[in-house]
Amino acid sequence: MRDTDDFAAPVTIGALTAAVTELVDEVYSSLAEIGAALTILWDRLTERLGSAPGASDVAPLRETIADELARHEKLFNGAGVVLADSVLEDRPRHVEWWLPDVKGGLRRLLLELNPDSEYFYDYTGMDWFVVPRDQGRRWVHGPYLDYACTDEYVCTFAIPVTSGSGTFLGVAGADVPVTAIEAALLPCFQAFDQRVVLVNSEGRVIIGTDPEFTTGSKTSRMDRSVVAVPLEAVPWSLYPLGSASPAR
Repeated sequence: MRDTDDFAAPVTIGALTAAVTELVDEVYSSLAEIGAALTILWDRLTERLGSAPGASDVAPLRETIADELARHEKLFNGAGVVLADSVLEDRPRHVEWWLPDVKGGLRRLLLELNPDSEYFYDYTGMDWFVVPRDQGRRWVHGPYLDYACTDEYVCTFAIPVTSGSGTFLGVAGADVPVTAIEAALLPCFQAFDQRVVLVNSEGRVIIGTDPEFTTGSKTSRMDRSVVAVPLEAVPWSLYPLGSASPAR
């Protein structure tokens, strides 16, 4: 994303919409690569094995996931696949999810997937998994505080992944910190001649240039005369707030 000084003044709401859409499309394009790798691997394995693969059989996905993390090192803080219930031969649930480590390598995300444990992480009930599974479409959840990984506000993007025969295999996903979204979009937002906030489908602020509406806050206090500008690429909306942006 360009520096604020590179934008012709004034930036239009259409330009803001285009900037958000470009960022979102970049994320989903990366997830499509991971999802395609899972589909190809799965179809090859089932043809060779004559049955469903096991957890160790999907380990080669790490290479594709690592490539996408490297390509989007300033955007993703984790990515991978989350498998559907009982789709594997040997495990009822499985997560092949990787995060960059401080030494420049990767570390695998380890979650408690035993339903009998008090720390059980039941991803099958989370909307970033449920919507792709039940509605067959991409989704984004957040912003939320990611206590499982980084303790920062993130948005989890996910797409459904199916086998060549159409069986739902799970989702390909990525965690995108709100700080990364800000770094990519804030220069364009600051060049807009009004205060503006980007809001999710639940009315929760993702980023913006109005200090009253911080990340994670609700927009219920917003003037009802403000008209939302929905985005087609993702269930988010832009809210131009009608007055000059704060000095920058």
